[in-house]
Amino acid sequence: MEPLSQYDNNTVFLTMFNDYIDRRTPNGPECNVELMNRLLLDAGITADLIKIWKDNELPNGVKAIFVATDGGITRVYPKSAGLEWNEEVETYESSFYKRSLENSLYIITPKLYRNDSENSILVSKAVDLKIDECVTQTSCGRCEVGHQGLDGEHHQHHNRYECEQICKDEMCDCSINNNELDCFLLDDGGFLVMSNQDSHIEKIGTFFGTIDSPIMEALVNMSLFTSKKTYDYQSLCDPKQEPKKDAGTRSVYVPTIADILNLGWWATAAAWSILQQLFISITFPSVLDAADVEDKMPDSKTKEVCITEQTQYYYENEESTFFGSVKCYNCSRDFIAEKLPMTNLVFIVAASKTNCTACPSSELRQEEKASDGPDPCEIALNPRHRKGPIFCFDKNEHEKDADCGGVSGLSPSLWLTLGLQVLLLWIGTDCRRHAVPS
Repeated sequence: MEPLSQYDNNTVFLTMFNDYIDRRTPNGPECNVELMNRLLLDAGITADLIKIWKDNELPNGVKAIFVATDGGITRVYPKSAGLEWNEEVETYESSFYKRSLENSLYIITPKLYRNDSENSILVSKAVDLKIDECVTQTSCGRCEVGHQGLDGEHHQHHNRYECEQICKDEMCDCSINNNELDCFLLDDGGFLVMSNQDSHIEKIGTFFGTIDSPIMEALVNMSLFTSKKTYDYQSLCDPKQEPKKDAGTRSVYVPTIADILNLGWWATAAAWSILQQLFISITFPSVLDAADVEDKMPDSKTKEVCITEQTQYYYENEESTFFGSVKCYNCSRDFIAEKLPMTNLVFIVAASKTNCTACPSSELRQEEKASDGPDPCEIALNPRHRKGPIFCFDKNEHEKDADCGGVSGLSPSLWLTLGLQVLLLWIGTDCRRHAVPS
């Protein structure tokens, strides 16, 4: 049976899987009993979850509930949300699943904003299952929260902070479209999750450095966030526009009027053209195939290999509260940043950007961009040494040369080599005969 990754449709895979297990018993030599038992266990547990979800209404603001298991099962409720499922079929290939298993926090992931009806925030957390005194972390619960629902939780959370009197001076009013304060919720990668300004709602899922670069730069300098650059040496970029240059020396022979009127020249040119066409058709048969008019050239054909650079931001230390101020030319912006417990979010309250616009800063970007690569001088200061194997492998007497070193046994034909030499000699002689005298 083909692996799950070969199927784009989950229904087709389940149908093929049912036919497969009908023909083979779990005790068959081709079946992994441990994986089969895990799959059946996950199927039973998640089926009971669906019954519980159907008996209870979704909480206010929650659009859908998901559960993913170690056995590869993903269940979605309600059914309408399952039809819009766009995550990886294999759970271990989904970023939310891996991040949830690696952390004991609620992982909140913002989606790029499209419109109010289609957008949501993803929340996931690993769940410990206790079965017969055995505790295993094998499943991940997840839900989609609409922006409006999270906006209500955002203000409720702020009011709780205000009641506990942890705000600084009058920096305690995060009402919608407040003219004095900007309030943000960011994830641990520096992406915007929620804001009290309606003008920022369309930027949900965008890196915060492009929204309020002075505050983001201050958070990096205070070590709330740190950055790491990674390079892709096999990326594809748009070709660079070459500057126009003057015409160089002519390298192709242009026949004179005497050559055109010479019948022998026409015969030589025709023979060479036919020979060249025959040689190309034998060597590269696909080059001469006719292409359809509607065929479009793939993007990879119009791209060129280049180096790209991407900057990742993440929490640098375990401190939870940060106070700071951004100094501008004729004003300053105070701000407070607080990591929310049991989540990957940080809550930021800052003086409004509209009241202090003259702040010098460089826009911080996270997305991938073309680069010349890392500085070789910095790499030389911290060289990376490739670790060799602990043991050397001796030659195996059962090794087959045809499988491991078959290329070394290839030898060209003597007559083919002589024929190519004669052909190249004739071409060189013919080119010198028609060379333009200096």
